[in-house]
Amino acid sequence: MKAEEILNAKFDELSSGEKIQTIGELVDLAADFRDIRFLDKAFLIAEGLDLDRLQSINRLNFYYFFANAWSTKRLINSQAKPNSWEYIKDELIQELYHLRKCISIKDFENSSQEFQCQVYTNLGNLFYSIGRFVEALEYWNLALKVIPDFHMALGNKARGLFEYARLLYDDSHRNIFIYHAYNSIKEALNDEEIVHPSACRSFKDLLNHIQTKWPKEYLTSRHSFDYNLGKDKKLTTYRRWCLTHTLYLNPLNDLSPYNVACHDILHLPNMTVPVGDPPKYHSLFNQIKQEYGTARFLFYEGLQLSKPNYSDKDIVLVDTLDYAEYSFNLEKVKIAYRLIYSLFDKIAYFLNSYLGVGIENHKSSFRALWHEPKKDSPLRTIFNESRNEALKGLYWLSKDLFSRDEAHNNVIEPEAKELAEIRNFIEHKSFKVTKGYPLKMYDPDDLVYSIDRKSFEEKTLKQMKLVRSAIIYTILAINFEEKNKEFKPTVPLFFPTIEFKNKM
Repeated sequence: MKAEEILNAKFDELSSGEKIQTIGELVDLAADFRDIRFLDKAFLIAEGLDLDRLQSINRLNFYYFFANAWSTKRLINSQAKPNSWEYIKDELIQELYHLRKCISIKDFENSSQEFQCQVYTNLGNLFYSIGRFVEALEYWNLALKVIPDFHMALGNKARGLFEYARLLYDDSHRNIFIYHAYNSIKEALNDEEIVHPSACRSFKDLLNHIQTKWPKEYLTSRHSFDYNLGKDKKLTTYRRWCLTHTLYLNPLNDLSPYNVACHDILHLPNMTVPVGDPPKYHSLFNQIKQEYGTARFLFYEGLQLSKPNYSDKDIVLVDTLDYAEYSFNLEKVKIAYRLIYSLFDKIAYFLNSYLGVGIENHKSSFRALWHEPKKDSPLRTIFNESRNEALKGLYWLSKDLFSRDEAHNNVIEPEAKELAEIRNFIEHKSFKVTKGYPLKMYDPDDLVYSIDRKSFEEKTLKQMKLVRSAIIYTILAINFEEKNKEFKPTVPLFFPTIEFKNKM
């Protein structure tokens, strides 16, 4: 069937699986001809599909094809448009959302390895393009876990590492990132014939740039990133757990669970402030960092301590025969979840003051920071005209959070509403965790939110990693702003670190 005939054809008699394959074909035609009409036809066919009744394989294909449809629409619409954070926002949101829906389907891990790597790599590339390079690395690594020599993941990971390195203020960390970028790009180019020509050229350009800026001896030598984790077994076990789950506020932890990354070393860069101003930003960041570390350890203890706590011994509860769990250790996980959510608003409070956004302090929130309180909620000019990639990453990270009170609430996280509801029920209502039974549901009277413990712990870890990314982007965004400030004579002021023995 010719392209024009496809545009006029009727597809009502096709099965759901055949309709989804047709959507894929239409998306390919739209990409080949740069013709939006094929996408309009694909969207029209999709309107008649009942996704909840589709088999897993058809749902996987639908979300993948639909992500490609929005990607193609983004490429078609991207010509002759300004460089703006808001530009082609809707297409990006839909593309990210559908790719994430794809990997959330239970049978995704049973799909072909090639398919999994394509989806993970596409997600990594998209997150990289919106300034969320921490999450981008995570998706590229997931692809490489499936196929260790998947060339597109290796090459794009190298690009991501290079851009991450550019934003770091620590030279030693930057060099280690470049070392890993070099090795990743070299591996990607091991078999050039199977790499797409345009991608191959881009990878070679990056390789040549690295080779001209960094000594060959450094790039080709073997480097050790070992570190003594200490003799205290409890501390060592905790450190290994943090490293394995990539939870240290340390960029090196994004490279690998290297022992050397077992410190929350990341702090505010050198900052220029008016003479006589108190160290308010350092004080606030100390609070953010300490609360993050406390939430992380409470979560760890809630997972690891299997024995009942003696504080529960005198608390008499009745068995309501619903397999609900009640314990001091579980409450630690719930406290951690609440703490995590509060940190997003503290970051907004920090940025509102530092960037001079102008929101009244009692009205600042992570979701409200970015948009004007007007009809259609346009992005604030201070952000839309910024070239700060880490700040852009924070803006897009805000779209992982759901707020019922905000009209401008497009999200790219399929679970965003559920994650916000969990926080709301923990904070204000009745939240029930069950013993391994998949009872995640609302009670008929909306009085109780129920979830099995494994799911709750997984969602808590997900939010823990998200707020870690937000803290890292905040620091690197401030580093960018400080480096681009107009130079003025300054009087240096140095703060010592607080010693462990003085932390009571």
